[in-house]
Amino acid sequence: MNCADHDSPGRNISGRESPSAATLFLFDLDGTLLDSRRAVVAAVAEGMLAAYRALSLPEPEPDRGLLGEAMGLPADRYFRSTFDPGTVPAGLRDEFVARYADEATQAELAALERGETELYPGVEETLGELKRRGHGLGLFSNSFAPYFRGVFEAHALGRFFADSLCLGEATASGAARDKTGLVRVLARGAERTVVVGDRGHDIAAGRACGARTVGCRYGFGSREEFGAADWMIDVPGDLLFVPPAEASGVP
Repeated sequence: MNCADHDSPGRNISGRESPSAATLFLFDLDGTLLDSRRAVVAAVAEGMLAAYRALSLPEPEPDRGLLGEAMGLPADRYFRSTFDPGTVPAGLRDEFVARYADEATQAELAALERGETELYPGVEETLGELKRRGHGLGLFSNSFAPYFRGVFEAHALGRFFADSLCLGEATASGAARDKTGLVRVLARGAERTVVVGDRGHDIAAGRACGARTVGCRYGFGSREEFGAADWMIDVPGDLLFVPPAEASGVP
């Protein structure tokens, strides 16, 4: 992929090259396509408490605000940063994190089976229209493989995505170690690539690979995270109108 310069990111881009020709769109999952906050936070809290019980430790109340704010972090970092380390003896922390991750993942999969996650309104229509226009679609995530593939199956995302990869799969195979690596693997050198995500690290990953970027303001991130994005959108369907700038939400 070419590492093209990005002029005036986050500003009026009406004069920039339009992605009307065939473009590869690479989408983040949670917070970009999937509204998972309610189900995932509850499942992670359940998994955390199960980990305390499994190690016969007192069960503090999970900080659900922190659980929500940390969504989008790589899975390993997420599970290491969302509990109070003072509640787990130092010699048990690695075991606790492993148990926490496993129990939370099982709870997440159960939530998927119960239908407690949903795609944001307009996602299916937007993906279908992009595909109809001849664009390529790829899917990436910082998550572990069981959750990623569970979501993929639960929401029949194979209808849209020919290529998909999560960080758990990529690290296990040695293909990538971070989101930037995921973008590089999925782009396969494509020159016309747009990365769509709801957190600052999605935008950073795209820009590191020379891709143009779209920040989704309806997801888990804050407006301040999208300062380097080429465009910002308020609903998934806005992606069909990028550019021009007046339809993108860019000030």
